[in-house]
Amino acid sequence: MPNGESKNWIRFVMALERFYILYGQWPSVINLNPFFIDELQKKLTAEDFQTLQSKIKLNPDEMKPFLCFDEKGNKYDYERGDIYPENNISARAIDWLQISKPDYYE
Repeated sequence: MPNGESKNWIRFVMALERFYILYGQWPSVINLNPFFIDELQKKLTAEDFQTLQSKIKLNPDEMKPFLCFDEKGNKYDYERGDIYPENNISARAIDWLQISKPDYYE
């Protein structure tokens, strides 16, 4: 991956941003492999991990990782493939989450 990043980190960010592009709001829950939740907890500072969890619920799910949804029934499944928005929406998950990007250079 570019700059030594985790493939799962990139999928995580892409799933959040694509949900936003589709619905104009951020999801409230994302399914993730339990090992990736552990990875986030290790790679982020304690404060950033707490901030992340205050923005979005990290639901452990090995069967449907990177499925985002909200309380209105909106959902986006990363596995369904790329989406092409009709308009240019600048959605940056890292800005919404208000956390520092994890360091994968160890």
